[in-house]
Amino acid sequence: MTEHFIFDFDDIRPRTWADAFPWLSGAAGAAGAVWRDQAVDDTDIRSRQAFLAQISELAMERLTHWTIGQIFPGLSSEVDLLEGDLPARAYNALIRSGYRTSGQLMGVALEDMLGWRQVGVGTVDAILQRLADVSTSLATPPITQHDYTPPTGPSSSSDAVRMPEWLLGVVDDLNTLASWYAAIGLTGQRLVGDPIAPGTPPDVVKARQRLEALSPTHVLTSSELQLDIADLFDDALGMLDQRASNVLGRRLFADEPLTLDQLGEMHDVTRERIRQIEGKARGVMLSFVSEDGPVAAVAHAARDLIGTVRPLDDLIELIPALGATVERVGQPAWRVLDRLDDAYEIENGWCVVPTMSEARLLTQQLLEEHSDPYGVVRIDDINVVESAHPERLPELTSGWLSHCGYIVDNNVVLTRTSSVGDYAAAVLSIAGSPLSLQEIVDRFVFDRTTGSTRNAMGIDDRFERVDRDRWALTEWGLEAYSGIRSIIREQVARNGGRIKLSELVEYVTARYSVSGSSVIAYAGAIPFATRNGVVQLATEDQGASKAPQRTRRLFRRADGWAYRVRITTDHLRGSGSVAPHAIATILDLRAGDTQQLNSPLGPQSVAWTGLQPQFGTIRRFLMAEDVAAGAEAFLVLHDDGAFTFELTRNLIDNPLADALSLAGAPAVADREEARTALARAIRLPDASPVTSIIGGYRERGDDDIAELLITVREYLETGYEPSEIKHSADVDAILDLL
Repeated sequence: MTEHFIFDFDDIRPRTWADAFPWLSGAAGAAGAVWRDQAVDDTDIRSRQAFLAQISELAMERLTHWTIGQIFPGLSSEVDLLEGDLPARAYNALIRSGYRTSGQLMGVALEDMLGWRQVGVGTVDAILQRLADVSTSLATPPITQHDYTPPTGPSSSSDAVRMPEWLLGVVDDLNTLASWYAAIGLTGQRLVGDPIAPGTPPDVVKARQRLEALSPTHVLTSSELQLDIADLFDDALGMLDQRASNVLGRRLFADEPLTLDQLGEMHDVTRERIRQIEGKARGVMLSFVSEDGPVAAVAHAARDLIGTVRPLDDLIELIPALGATVERVGQPAWRVLDRLDDAYEIENGWCVVPTMSEARLLTQQLLEEHSDPYGVVRIDDINVVESAHPERLPELTSGWLSHCGYIVDNNVVLTRTSSVGDYAAAVLSIAGSPLSLQEIVDRFVFDRTTGSTRNAMGIDDRFERVDRDRWALTEWGLEAYSGIRSIIREQVARNGGRIKLSELVEYVTARYSVSGSSVIAYAGAIPFATRNGVVQLATEDQGASKAPQRTRRLFRRADGWAYRVRITTDHLRGSGSVAPHAIATILDLRAGDTQQLNSPLGPQSVAWTGLQPQFGTIRRFLMAEDVAAGAEAFLVLHDDGAFTFELTRNLIDNPLADALSLAGAPAVADREEARTALARAIRLPDASPVTSIIGGYRERGDDDIAELLITVREYLETGYEPSEIKHSADVDAILDLL
């Protein structure tokens, strides 16, 4: 090795904030232009503290996929993290996580750091500011061999003052069109875009056709036509010295990145020097895709086209140059752009904005909005995937849902399959008519025995036997209603969920002693609906009109509504978060609108400018209470228009107390008060029986609360607290006797 803890003649001690943090130009944009070129040594103490806070905030917003070593290229690996002015909580977090020196933190990604257990975002902020503070004095290597000059278009030098032939032709054609419209008195007519009126002279028609036929090949030179985004990346990488370009290619863009040690041996320098080079080069390239220019324009267009979710092959079809190879690193342009731009992610053929976790959360929210009480959603109701081919949307949506881990069954998706009972209920909901145990089990994706399925269904009040080996959903009421309902249900199911009323009447009256008028009457009453001569199962209006009291994780309080969320690293980095449509109902928020709610920490935005309503960033609340990823909290919308944030009470392994905590209800010991509080949280009458309360939570999708209440059902009903549940007989044997 030629270097250890000394620095070569090419070392540059950070002179400005941009020298110390090369990514500032790309991450801060115009907001950082005022101070990023200011000399570090000339910055007063108050300004320095403000700059360090902004550096930490920008890192959490834009650089969560970067490692600590990449974010702070001037950071020495020998800094003792436990020395200096650190808050006690940050000191304890480092001790608990096993990090005592900066060198141990170098390879840790910021998103992993934000996910440290029981470590709040305020604690991470304090650590980042400390690291930034000690990163401004260490010398770092230069990585550029010349400045990058983006293409500026056709030459305008003094020896080429005359307009090019193509532009002269365009001017002539525009004059021809303008003169014609002026001659016929249509001076306000658009020259292109509108249909050509009958009687237009042939020369005017040809002028219009020539204008509409213009393409880049008519305007640009052959060399300019070759500058697609892949070539532009090659040019930008060319401004780096060979060592920096090689490090990026083998570390950041590679399918199987080399280690710092391997690259250090390759370039005969220390692993520490390679880390510095990587961090600085990545920061420079981030600026390249963030500042004005053709690459930044393509990056912005890619974000807009992705929307929320778009298949990669679809994006490349719309922007073909993304599929071209960046020769200096041997990777397609989309890969290079993805690794540089944290505004979106590309994974396993899917492009998402802003992160995969956020896209999955949005998908989950959409599914919850449109699911029936058994977690079944029609694929056609989910509008989350973007595509240039609308006819492929059902297929693509199914693929995306499978990628997210959901079970897709033909044209529906199952969102609740964690237990045998949930899965069986979904299967029956899809079938729409009674099934045998074997028929139910045959529809499971994973292996289950008929015995275990029978046991699960036998103790679940969602199911009932309608004969010796046929099961139905209790809500169908097949035993309480006339058998004609069962016949209609089976025919609707056998015909794909819809059957013509005339065909139904003919089928039933030909086989049973039932009048046509009775069939028509039953087909038009719950649980069926007849519209335009077609009979189908009646469905409740899902989506935007879904009532707050039927919305998962949304609970009523005396003075407002509380929506329970699990804090993620996306919340910590300052991203907004999706909200159910019921939030829009509560706030009377319409599509395209934004509201600002008053809160103790300033206005809180709630907007509906995309697929779903969305809460604006709550990062300031998380910073104020030093909240960690994984914590549960309530976003409270008060009836007077105010907004507050509060953490849930800690779960204590007491089913009733934990159920009250998850529902945001008061902590009460009396069982009657607890039952009433749980009923009020989902807008059920105070006198609702325990079974109705459990059913209400289960129907909303709050299975966590429903399962807790099942374990204390007997106590809530009678006050009796059994010490141990004992089974006196085999469930299978009991069921076989029924």
